[in-house]
Order: sequence, then structure tokens, then C-alpha cells
Amino acid sequence: MNWSKAKTILIIALIITNGFLILTYGNFGAKSESFRDTAALSEFLAEKSIYVDAGAIPLQNRDMPVLYVYNEAGNCEALSLISSGSERRAGGTGDEDYKRAADSFIREFGQKYGTAVFYGLTREGDSVRVVYGNAVHDVTIEESYLICVFKNGVLTDVECDWLEVVSVPGKPQETVSASQSLLLFMAQAEIGAGIYIDGIEMVYWLDRSVELGAPVSEDTALPVWKITFNGGDFSYIDAFVHN
Repeated sequence: MNWSKAKTILIIALIITNGFLILTYGNFGAKSESFRDTAALSEFLAEKSIYVDAGAIPLQNRDMPVLYVYNEAGNCEALSLISSGSERRAGGTGDEDYKRAADSFIREFGQKYGTAVFYGLTREGDSVRVVYGNAVHDVTIEESYLICVFKNGVLTDVECDWLEVVSVPGKPQETVSASQSLLLFMAQAEIGAGIYIDGIEMVYWLDRSVELGAPVSEDTALPVWKITFNGGDFSYIDAFVHN
């Protein structure tokens, strides 16, 4: 075999492959089927010092709508005042007793907290914290939560940062795959000593770094791929296909 010729062919093949990937991850309209081979993608990213377990890359994505939400700073203050204003006691000492008491309290406010999803319960001394996330169609709304705090069996406080969902408008739009989001992440990442991907998930996200100067505002939460890396850092990658 002519190893020199074979080596040249291999180099050309790699250049063509890299060129294809660059064109593809720059094309937001590319179909997710192009990246079904997560093992090959994992190897490609490793060459760029981005390390991800191929089995941790989600294979499924779906069309998603935007969400219109109220970002109302007073929501949590009102809940805290109400919770401390009259005694609401858990019916027992078990986890389900605390969950039932917290569920009942949240239901008092109708649909404002209708998207609350029970995420778990923690105990520390005489304090029990019942934690709720905010989710629509099983997709978490990032950085939106509600925690009912009980002491000695009595609801004493509510900690929260809540985005009230007011509508889900329009037709769902096509989203990019998790694999495409990793390639987009690669294109904008500062590699340094290496990046180790801890998790990839689709979430709704509202960029609240932009202050509108109003105490109550309606805004748009968009679907994004949340990529967590290096033990707690994270990046949000726009999930919508842009043609």
C-alpha cells in the first residue's frame, strides 16, 4: 500500500468532514437527523477539548411554542405575608402531610401558580422546605421556583421567584437538536484547559438581565438548550431553528 497516498486521502477526508460540520452547525435550519451518531459527535468534540458522554446527549427534540409570562416582583412578597398571617399546619409529620399542606396553600391562588410542579422536600432540624419548580408541558421554566417553609409543622414563610404563565401563543416552532446545540456551544466557547459537559436539557428561559424599568411587565420566555459544564457553569443556546 502507498502509505503516503493513503495519508493524503485521510487528510482530505478529515478536511471535508470538518468543513461539513462547520457549515452544518452554522446552519440553524439543519435537520436534527444529521447528528444521530452521538458517539461520532462526542469524538469530534473531544478533539476540540470539549468532553461529553455520548449517552448523555438527548436524541429527541420537539417543536416548541414561546411563553408569555408576567415577571412580577411583588408575587413573592404577597405570598410571604399571607403565609405568616394565619396558621396553616401540616396534618402530620410525614412528607406527604407537608406536601398536602403546601399544595393546599398554593391552590388558594388559583391559576397564578397553576404550573407549579413538586420537585422535592428537605428537612433540617425543625424546618421542612417543600420545593416546587415551574414547568409547562414537562419543560422547566428556568430560575422560577416556589418553596413553602414549615417550622414545627406550621407554614411560616414562602421563598420564591415566580414567572406567571399568562398564555402560550401561536403555533409551535421547529427546534434544533441537542447535538446541534453542542456544536453551536463549541463555536462560542472559550476552551482553555478543557470543558467537561455535565448535562444538556431543554428549558424555557427569560433573560432578566435586561431591566424594563417597570415593577410588573409581560415578557417572552423562549425554549433554549441549557448546557451545564465544569461542575456548575452553564450556557443557554437558542433552541429555535432560524431559516
